[in-house]
Amino acid sequence: MIPRSFIDELLDRCNIVDVVSSYVRLKKSGANYLGLCPFHNEKTPSFTVSAEKQLYKCFGCGAGGNAIGFIMQIENLDFIGAVKKLAESYGMTVPESDDPSFNVRKRVLEANVAAARFFRSNLASEKGKPASDYLVKRGLSPKIVQTFGIGYATDGWFDLTNELTKQGFSRAELEAAKLCGKGKNGGYYDFFRDRVMFPIINDRGEVIAFSGRVLTSGAEGRKYMNSPDTPAYNKSRALYGIHAAKRTKEDFLLLVEGNMDVIALHQAGFDNAVASCGTALTPQQAQLMRKTASKAVICFDQDEAGKKATDKAIDILSQADIEVRVLRLPPVRGARGEVLLDEKGKPLKDDPDSFIRRNGADAFRQLLQKPPSDIEYKLSAIKSDFDLGTDDGRIAYLKEAAKYLAGIPSDIEREIHTRNTAHSADLSESALINEVRRIRSARLRDKKRKIEQSARHPLLQVQPKERGIRYENPASAISEERLLQLCLSDTKLLDMAGGMLEPEQFSSPLLGSVFQKALSSRANGEHVSPATLLLGLEDNETRHLSTVLTRALPSADPVTEMQECVKKINFEYIKRSGSGDDLFDLILAQKRSRGNKV
Repeated sequence: MIPRSFIDELLDRCNIVDVVSSYVRLKKSGANYLGLCPFHNEKTPSFTVSAEKQLYKCFGCGAGGNAIGFIMQIENLDFIGAVKKLAESYGMTVPESDDPSFNVRKRVLEANVAAARFFRSNLASEKGKPASDYLVKRGLSPKIVQTFGIGYATDGWFDLTNELTKQGFSRAELEAAKLCGKGKNGGYYDFFRDRVMFPIINDRGEVIAFSGRVLTSGAEGRKYMNSPDTPAYNKSRALYGIHAAKRTKEDFLLLVEGNMDVIALHQAGFDNAVASCGTALTPQQAQLMRKTASKAVICFDQDEAGKKATDKAIDILSQADIEVRVLRLPPVRGARGEVLLDEKGKPLKDDPDSFIRRNGADAFRQLLQKPPSDIEYKLSAIKSDFDLGTDDGRIAYLKEAAKYLAGIPSDIEREIHTRNTAHSADLSESALINEVRRIRSARLRDKKRKIEQSARHPLLQVQPKERGIRYENPASAISEERLLQLCLSDTKLLDMAGGMLEPEQFSSPLLGSVFQKALSSRANGEHVSPATLLLGLEDNETRHLSTVLTRALPSADPVTEMQECVKKINFEYIKRSGSGDDLFDLILAQKRSRGNKV
């Protein structure tokens, strides 16, 4: 959607070392630069930036790409947003494209703003009285309704579509924004009907999508209906409430489950609340949180689904270098202080919205004074699964706790929590410490054994770690990787290899397509570089190719090494697809080329 020539010029003009240095402290190490990865928690630098190749690569978490990919990941932007931000920092203006799709995102955002205004006007009208009454019943003030832009979608099938087409939006644009859908008979209908509407606003203040809630529990359809992904919205990259939470003076964000929880917390004075949008927390959302705060408190429901979501969120936030704590709300109590039970006979659980309405903001603030750390939470969750009133229960609990404790990387944290766990189960510290050490030693032995097994099968080591990418012929893929490394270091080698080899002779479709792209760019007079060749690849392909190109070593004799790679690729190609005579002729030719007697 953006002219390729502009992207080539942008990548050529920007220096990835300068781009990354504004976010990460880098230190020169040989030809490259090293630093602590901004995308996961690490103590030993594994994040590499290559000035020569204009690529970044983390050999810890696997992140990698060019300067545009780095801005996308660190700033949680889409491709166009990252290009615009990078271009702005270099004084460049992104040109308009002749391709109509270039303006799709812009029109989607404009349609969303128009829809939000329409929903707001509905809420203030007579048609919106049921929705207005619902919000009053939920205890929401007019100010908080305005802050979050809450509105109402009427129950008509065409109300929004008709209104926005009058304003100049085409039905195709409204369908792209997922504000209307297309029926089997070819007609268009409103996507949201008879729902309280919550605009989803990003950290730049743009209305990127909507979430609609039914007014009554018995209404048809799902309780919440969320916008599908659009050119302006990707639910894995969005956080509900981030537009307001980014202004908080607190040093942490409060991560909750639903829209109403976020709104109720903001109204009660907790202006640092956010929620993921219709999905479990993602690494992209964690990076978006990291831009605002270095700490997070998770407050999810404590049913089975909520516990699983909490465990996953802890892991993702920790990888994003966010200090995590977990707030568990106490069970609901009756007028006499008794714990109320649900229909299954289990203690009734609260959510932040209900808890604050029942107990007040001060009671919630008191719980927030010192919530358990992620380690304390996980140990407590393990403990709740066992009956410590019996010896069998205590033994089972301590064995399970020891497995978890053995995985804590920090020696200090591991020892402190091991001692506390022993005391809580009335066991001597030394006994549990020894058990944790035994488990750690066993794991280290198992890891060493796997490394030794891999060393005995060297071809297995070249298999990509990325899911969805596998080398069917590792022997050929080794030469294909090296050929790309050599050709991208010197375009003269690329020209020579292009005259000796066809891309379809590559065993790896990914490496063959990259070779083809490099040849095509060269033929069109375009700039060929590792950074430009990553454009248009899938995320897993980008990460893998970044690994391949970043770990390239210099060659003592590039031409000879390139020729050897071509011969190996040819040899493996004929083995896969040629006849026996072809293979015999190739072996003879290779022997003669090396000066061997036949």
